[in-house]
Amino acid sequence: MDNQRIFGLEQIACFSEQGATVTSIIETENSSIAIWGVQPQQIVQPHSHPDGQDTWVMLKGTLTYCLGDGQTQILRQGDVAIAEKNQVHGAINHGRENAIFVSIYSAPHIGYQKESA
Repeated sequence: MDNQRIFGLEQIACFSEQGATVTSIIETENSSIAIWGVQPQQIVQPHSHPDGQDTWVMLKGTLTYCLGDGQTQILRQGDVAIAEKNQVHGAINHGRENAIFVSIYSAPHIGYQKESA
């Protein structure tokens, strides 16, 4: 790991016509951080993490955040959403602009399990 500690997040975010795009920023022994670019109508599939917490920080746009059991809530710029171990989460961009959020994982390898909405 180099000594970089400051990251220009919106410059790192990537987008693809193929689907929501995740880009790793940094991984340490204590956490990992990634940035997501989600174009209108793209989906971050509902999922859970069996080995850690996933915290999302909305930087731009809005997302309809999946809480599991068919429940959703709108995430807007400046909102933070926390999914503890095994809590279902995911999102869809129903808006007209690109959405960008940071995902902070409580451990570098928290696992991934696909779940139904």
